[in-house]
Amino acid sequence: MFLVYGLQKTGISITKLLEKKNQAFKIWDDNPLVRKNFKKKYESKLFFNPTHDNLNNFKKIFVSPGISLRQKKFQIKNKSFQLHRDLNLYISNTENQKIISVTGTNGKSTTTKLIGDILKKNNIKTFVGGNIGEPLCNSLISKKKFGFHAIELSSFQLETVKDFDSKISIITNLSADHLDRYKNLVDYINQKKKIISKNGINLFSIDDKYSRKIFLQKKIKNKISFSILDQSADVYMEKGFIIDNFFKNNRKVLINNISRELEGHFNYQNILIAYICSKILKLPEKNFIHVIKNFKGLPYRSSIIFKNKNLKVINNSKSTNINSTINSIKNYSKIYLILGGIAKEKNFEILLKYQKRIICVYTFGKSATFIGNKLKKSLNVKKFVNLKSLMKQLMKDLKKNTDKSNILFAPACTSFDQYENFEERGKHFSKLITESLNK
Repeated sequence: MFLVYGLQKTGISITKLLEKKNQAFKIWDDNPLVRKNFKKKYESKLFFNPTHDNLNNFKKIFVSPGISLRQKKFQIKNKSFQLHRDLNLYISNTENQKIISVTGTNGKSTTTKLIGDILKKNNIKTFVGGNIGEPLCNSLISKKKFGFHAIELSSFQLETVKDFDSKISIITNLSADHLDRYKNLVDYINQKKKIISKNGINLFSIDDKYSRKIFLQKKIKNKISFSILDQSADVYMEKGFIIDNFFKNNRKVLINNISRELEGHFNYQNILIAYICSKILKLPEKNFIHVIKNFKGLPYRSSIIFKNKNLKVINNSKSTNINSTINSIKNYSKIYLILGGIAKEKNFEILLKYQKRIICVYTFGKSATFIGNKLKKSLNVKKFVNLKSLMKQLMKDLKKNTDKSNILFAPACTSFDQYENFEERGKHFSKLITESLNK
């Protein structure tokens, strides 16, 4: 008997796959509204409230990524059950040679979509999903036969994996994140490392010290390094050229016409990864060039949602950690910076290194005061309960400024105090900014 714990889209996809395989299971979600919606489809006898005392009734418990495995109810000394994520079920039903897997702290969603778009441009039926868009198990429910799977994996999904071995495994970069869910940074990085393939090819950034350290480990075989800073990398970016010293010595590929959705220095990592994957799979270079020229990005990831001669508005609701926010700040000056939500990190004072780029900081949500206190000594900081009240003040301040400027929504926090996810937060910000600018 299995238990599916957490009934958001990942949990739903797991139940559908278990039904398809005629497996017996129970279901539960801690949210009573979610349970109420599910009772329209499932009989009440399928619902089972997991506690510390009754989990040994199950062989496997599939826990949604949003639920921490460190909960007290899971800490049983003599447990007879296995804690799994959807990734475990996916791996047991998928051929490794079909999988291109991506993890990292920042850029993994864009990278995954970029790889998926290149495969599709080459007329390869490709499933794109995981921590982005479609849940992993949807690929197994679908009647379509996919030539490849391009999947994004979070640290949470990788937690319960022991022998993951995809055709291409990628770590985009590593920096502090999710420290509210892990003991420390080392614990977080150790989860990410579980993506490393024994028989496939591994791609690592060497631009941050954590990824570089992993790349230099001798026990890891079949590896390729990439960089936007270091010329010693196998493949690196320099002055608008990809310099390839892995597939062909000192080959230069001109990258002079890329989509606006890939603008920004941090996106060069994504482009390099996509190039390397194209080379590994021996895909025509012209198709790689076409995709990066015409790429349509995912919403709320450094998306420019408004632009005129005096103002640019950037919606990076996907920014849920400080490093992601810094990557956005580096691309702009004269910034009205919006931060807030639930802080996962404490070192917001690192943003003071970029204070010359920032006109004013607006904080909102649960961590508004905490963030404001970290920055108010050197920056003009204004605190608000929510985005709606923040927007009113921002528009007033904007009218006083006649210079060319940028509104950067890069919260550096999770959204769960006021929104279901970063997408809902991003959608609300876009709605508020559109309404405010049209008045």
